[in-house]
Amino acid sequence: MRAFHVGATSVVLSLAALLTACAGDPSGGPGGNGNPFGPPPPPRPSLFISPFGEPFTAEPGAAYPSATWFAGADADHDGAVTLAEFTADGQRYFQSLDTDRDGRLNQTELAAYEAGLHRFGGGPMGGPGRRQERGFPTINIPGPAGGGEDIPLADTSTLGVAPQQGRPQNQVARGRPRAQGYGVIAESGFFNLPQPVKSADVNIDQRVTAQEWAEATQRWFYSLDADRDGRLTLATLPVTPAQAAAARR
Repeated sequence: MRAFHVGATSVVLSLAALLTACAGDPSGGPGGNGNPFGPPPPPRPSLFISPFGEPFTAEPGAAYPSATWFAGADADHDGAVTLAEFTADGQRYFQSLDTDRDGRLNQTELAAYEAGLHRFGGGPMGGPGRRQERGFPTINIPGPAGGGEDIPLADTSTLGVAPQQGRPQNQVARGRPRAQGYGVIAESGFFNLPQPVKSADVNIDQRVTAQEWAEATQRWFYSLDADRDGRLTLATLPVTPAQAAAARR
């Protein structure tokens, strides 16, 4: 019994010494900031994916990079982006992706674009996939005169998730892509599109023609022009989920 008592006393004294050491360290442990496993990772740069799929980043603490895209699209610097300016910005980016200058984005060019997004999304985009057998998800795009139509989104190929029985491989659950890498891209844009450029491929032939791009440009503009005045302002643009999450942090 005495041996047990001495052992228990030693354990109590050891615990008391450990608590005293922690109390003397305002950081709460060897890692600092109350984290015993090491310092917290530095904040990541903000990511914004423009309506045309162009990525923009900003350092932590800087204005959300949608402002950078908007300033570039606002050609006359009057604080508003008209349909003509929006279209011109879309054409600029389309031409930058159309490396062979044939007026359309082919599979190679789309794959090259999506490979460039790999470093933002945390996972490869593209590769072999299968289309949804029960139809593609749709987004209701209002027209310039009101009303609207359900526009099918393009084939999002694979989301890096093995297909489940009875469910298509590119299933989107609760409005968010199932794969984390695609979620980063989708939540950094206005329209929750995991593959924003390919979303213009309405006939799902794995190519985006100049006509498809022009039609998608109008749909995107009128979707963002909520007050129907023919002008987009930075203050009236939607807040992306990524921007909202950064504000909460």
